[in-house]
Amino acid sequence: MKTKTLILLTLFILASSTVAQSGRVKGELPSEKQSAKMLFEEVNSYLDKRYQELEQQKVPYDPKLEESIKQQRRELAAKYASLLQGRPSLAKEDLYYLGMLFHLSENADGALSSMRKFLDGSSEGEQAQLARAVIVLYAVDKNLITEAEEVAAAYGKNQPQDLRERYGIEHLLTISFHKAKNFGRMAFHAEQMFATAQAFTSRKEGDVFKRDEMLLKSATLLAEAFRLQNQKAKALETFHELRRIAVGLPSGNLYKMALMRLAVTDPQADFGQILEDAPNPIASAPPEIHGSEWIDIEPTKLESLRGRVVLLDFWAPWCGPCRYTFPKLQKWHQSYKEKGLVILGVTKYYGHADGKPLNQDEELSYLREFKKRNRLPYGFVVSDKTDNDFNYGVFSIPMSFLIDRKGKVRFIAAGAGEGEIERLGIMLKRLLDEPAAPSQQVSETAK
Repeated sequence: MKTKTLILLTLFILASSTVAQSGRVKGELPSEKQSAKMLFEEVNSYLDKRYQELEQQKVPYDPKLEESIKQQRRELAAKYASLLQGRPSLAKEDLYYLGMLFHLSENADGALSSMRKFLDGSSEGEQAQLARAVIVLYAVDKNLITEAEEVAAAYGKNQPQDLRERYGIEHLLTISFHKAKNFGRMAFHAEQMFATAQAFTSRKEGDVFKRDEMLLKSATLLAEAFRLQNQKAKALETFHELRRIAVGLPSGNLYKMALMRLAVTDPQADFGQILEDAPNPIASAPPEIHGSEWIDIEPTKLESLRGRVVLLDFWAPWCGPCRYTFPKLQKWHQSYKEKGLVILGVTKYYGHADGKPLNQDEELSYLREFKKRNRLPYGFVVSDKTDNDFNYGVFSIPMSFLIDRKGKVRFIAAGAGEGEIERLGIMLKRLLDEPAAPSQQVSETAK
């Protein structure tokens, strides 16, 4: 079987929390008393056991050794599948485990045949859903697209659903229809991918990088499907929607990628149009800012700043473009602090400054002196963790987030380009002109 770049994510981390413990001597065949489930669990746990053995023996990592162990598991899976297949009768559940053994041995025909038989008739539950995922994987690989679509639709109608699994299924179908130049069906499945990525995001869990990758990849494939059908307006709207999602999360990294895709899709695009008057309906309260040290400002929480407009500026003293924004930040602070603007310069310990290694005490002293030397009148928040960067998706600086008086992120500025800073200033004025709700009490903390 060809290796997939986005193979279904849970098929190799299957299923049972109980692992069969076999005392079998290497090369000894299993007894007839061992159930299909026990045979599968032994194979499924093989990699973990071998890796634990190597770790205990302090064997250094070797990619050739890793591939050898994976090949041993494939061979063991094939052997057990053959043994199980040779038994005189198999129960319905046995067909599932036979299919999984064929899957682990990468036997497409065997996996398809066994899972089809297992699903014949009414099949519900986790095993049925995993069986459907296996069928889609191999049906796409063998260009059995009609079957793959039908089984994918069944997966979408049944429970339980693993959103990562559903995303992988729709990705396989999207790529398949792209290769077949059926761009209408490509768009359909890319829309399913995009919707699944958004549903996964709403759970507020998992790897930030993976979350952003899922959203970006699905939106890019959907926009490409529209472009190939000469539907440029829909392609552009897809990236505008991605940008709105990025603001709502918030994720500066995803926002930046969405802007880049917009620029490629329409080099003449007017980025001034991305300034929206209404709050983002999917936006939730932004993550609190972690600070181990607060310079020229009392430790505070964003929640306590409701009623004010907050500008979070992620920066570092070694960042040249960050320094380019200082005059604007100074001007905005002086002009709007009485109207309710609070600027927080968010940074972290980097362990160096001006080419010299520094401990945290030395770096903190450096930041205090840097602030005075550059006449920066707003407060600094210094973290000894990377939490702020991950919570806001900040993997390049400068990056700024505007939070309105109701506590919602309304705009992200990615970089220090003149156009980006200009749009940040326009949006800042808009938010300051918005009235605070009568119930919102303005905090005195940052005055």
